[in-house]
Formats: sequence, structure tokens, C-alpha cells
Amino acid sequence: MFEQADLLRLIEGDCSPEEAAAIQAWIAVDPKRGELLDELRAVWRLTGDTTRVWGIPESLRRLERTKPSLELVAPGHRWWTASWATPAAAAAIAVLVAGSLLWFFPRAGAPRAYATARGQLSSLTLPDGSRVLLGVDTRVRVPRDYGGRTRTLDLEGEAYFVVAYDATRPFIVRTEHGSTQDLGTEFAVRAYREEASVEVVVAEGSVALRGLNGAEPALVTLHRRERAVLDSGGGTTVMHHVSLVNYLAWTRGALLFDDAPLARVIAQLERWYDLEIETDAALANERVTISLMSKSADEAVKALAQVLNVRATRTGRVVRFVPVRPRH
Repeated sequence: MFEQADLLRLIEGDCSPEEAAAIQAWIAVDPKRGELLDELRAVWRLTGDTTRVWGIPESLRRLERTKPSLELVAPGHRWWTASWATPAAAAAIAVLVAGSLLWFFPRAGAPRAYATARGQLSSLTLPDGSRVLLGVDTRVRVPRDYGGRTRTLDLEGEAYFVVAYDATRPFIVRTEHGSTQDLGTEFAVRAYREEASVEVVVAEGSVALRGLNGAEPALVTLHRRERAVLDSGGGTTVMHHVSLVNYLAWTRGALLFDDAPLARVIAQLERWYDLEIETDAALANERVTISLMSKSADEAVKALAQVLNVRATRTGRVVRFVPVRPRH
């Protein structure tokens, strides 16, 4: 008999392969156990709350009460060109009335385009029951015929997908630099425009990573705890046995960096806290290991300044990091 704590260890990747297999076998006996695991995983991804005894129904109700509304992409937003894109793709209008978004699509067949702002996380349930957690400053576009022969959507930014698997209707996430096809899984995709690459991390199951047109054979098939980066030149880098806690920390409202280039850290802080950060040229080659859990921009800036041993000044949204002493 397994307890809730055992399921949480499975979700967090803390089980040995033998323990994981035993828990999965226990779950397979009763569909209700699988439903419990799905609920635990959904709450964990969206709240990161693993330190108390969970009341699942109340946790889910709390999520619904606190979940921010998604916005439609404003007219005139420039997307990278998708093969099915039409001028109507950015023509949808959202009107906020009494806390609810009303959706208008002036032309039949126009894709639904959803967006989060800087500093905002939000979630979306697709018509087939698949769930998407959108990271900060992220846009997702869903064709009106989603769920017909295929389930294809376009992503700019970062999102975590919990896919309702259907072998007859592939689930495909397209980005500017490549596409990711679900093979029965949960996975995260990161594809911010300025990074000129697509990054995929698999939490459960497996995915196939392909080039931009998505028709060619898979460049690589990824399995649980594997990460791949596909750059703009078509080169692929794969890492095995990665820490899901680190790479998926953003799904729980945290930022974890392990020996990351300072430029990547700053870009994420700008997105999460809606800041503009300037750094001295002497810091260009710095690498950073830091964990940021705070919702306060000032606390995050202070923590990074301490790690870098620099002085931070802030005027409105503009932050500047200046070395305390000359660096060589």
C-alpha cells in the first residue's frame, strides 16, 4: 500500500527505478489511483505545494480561484510565419467583463491566440482534455480545427504540457526552430524568440524532436529526465538524467539556475519581474548558480547582486548592476 507521500516522490523524480515501477504497477490496478496521481501532479505543477497534507478538491478549487485570466494576443503582434497562418490570426479581440474574458473571432477559422504577460503564469485546458501551463511572456496559438486529424499548436515562449495521448491524432508543438511530437507524455518546451533555439525537457513518457517543417524523421527521441536543445542551425544537444526539479522549477513559481550564463538569468528576471536590467561589460562572462523563490522584484535583484558581488540600483523598471571593484 502506497501513501500520498510516495506518489509525491514519484512526481518529483525522487524514487529509484525499482520504486517507480512498483508504484506504477500499484496505480495500474485501480483507475481511481491513476486519477489521484493526475490530480496530485496537476496541483504540484501549478502550486509546488508538497510540504503539507493535501486536500485535493480544495487545492483544485484554490487553483481555480487564484488562476489569472489568459489574454488574447493583441492585434498587430508579429508572430513567426506558420504554414496555416492567416491575417485573421491576430485579429481576435478580448473584452474583460466582471473578471471574465469574452472571446470574439471576426473571421471564421481564425486560430485562438492566448498570451501571458511578463510576470504572469496561467493555464489552459484544450478541447481534448490536454492541459497547458503557460510560462511568463508566452504566446500559444491553437487552430480552430485543433483535434481533427492532428492536434497542432504554435508556441513562442515557455509552456508545460500534460497531454491526453491519442495515437490516431498526434499532438505537436511547433516553434520557430523545430517541432515536438508527443508520444504519450508530459514535457516542457522553451522557445523564446531571442534565444534562437528550442529546448525540450521530458518529465514523463517520450517525445520526438523534429526540425522546423516537422515532416522529416525525428532528430532525436527523448525519454523521461532527458533534455534536448535544437539550435537555429539544426544542431542538437542532448543531456541525460537531468534534474526535473531544476528545469521545471518555473512551473512551481520558482527560478533555479545551475552554472547558467548571466545573460540567461537576466533575461528570465526581466520576464518574471517585468524589469529592464543593464549590466557592466565586465560581467559578460559570469556564470550563476542561484535559486529565486520570491515574488518581490527587489528581493530577487538583491539576491542576484549578492551572488555576483555587485552593487544594484533601481529606478522604476530599470535595474543596473555595477561591479564593486574592477574585474579582470
